[in-house]
Amino acid sequence: MNTGATMTTFTWLTPAAPAAIAIVRVPTWAALLDRPLPALDAARFARLVAPDGSVIDELVVDRIADDALHLMTHGGPGMRAAVEACLVAHGLVAAAASSDPRWAALAGAPSPAAVRWLLAHPDEKPTFNPEFLCRTPLVLITGPANAGKSTLLNAWCGRQRALVSALPGTTRDLLAAETIVDGWRLRLLDSAGLRPTADPLEQAGQALVAAARQRADLVLSLRPPGDDVADDASDLVVLGKADLRPAGPGLRWTAQDAESGLLGLGAAVRERLGLPAIATG
Repeated sequence: MNTGATMTTFTWLTPAAPAAIAIVRVPTWAALLDRPLPALDAARFARLVAPDGSVIDELVVDRIADDALHLMTHGGPGMRAAVEACLVAHGLVAAAASSDPRWAALAGAPSPAAVRWLLAHPDEKPTFNPEFLCRTPLVLITGPANAGKSTLLNAWCGRQRALVSALPGTTRDLLAAETIVDGWRLRLLDSAGLRPTADPLEQAGQALVAAARQRADLVLSLRPPGDDVADDASDLVVLGKADLRPAGPGLRWTAQDAESGLLGLGAAVRERLGLPAIATG
């Protein structure tokens, strides 16, 4: 233990919730690391070592002051506990965790775009729904039977999440999948086709659609050729099976041109949700 150090506490700067990375502030004690300390305002890779020399974690060390370091460790609960036990074994004492709400906000951000917005706009209120900085927007895909809702869901999430069939009424439950649009994560809900039916299972599925409408942030109404009117004026209408339609205005999508069509559809959904375009590359 470096008895000459004046700082003898460590402070977790990130919340205890599991994350990819956790940050802890520690004094500049060389015995904590297997390599020399970095210069002031510099960073380097190193290993955190216990007093007996055993390696606890591989991490990034940032020299933020003459007497202080930031250790960027792995953020799982087991690793945080191991790091804390190591620091205590070196003679350090845990201080109160940081109360800076920005760390908690970053840890709870559900998408890369949310993280970038928080970093670029500290202490600012968003012009969009602030809940989207801590939860994923919910987009309900609805429309008549055989409009292509399940095909759209599968194309958007890049895998066959829902069964696709020409038989009306194939989808009877709500099916969820996630996608990323311009860095924003979206939760998609495929739903039962809307049509008159005496089938109790289809009726139950349509009741789920009505309930999902109440909690969705956006309803995407996929319409087949010949039926371009949404069930609600606030719906985002998408003209499905565009390859079977004459040229014309409107937001169009077809499985035959899925990649380019999804770009335009994703941008329209993001804009309707009020989310800004944020470069994440």
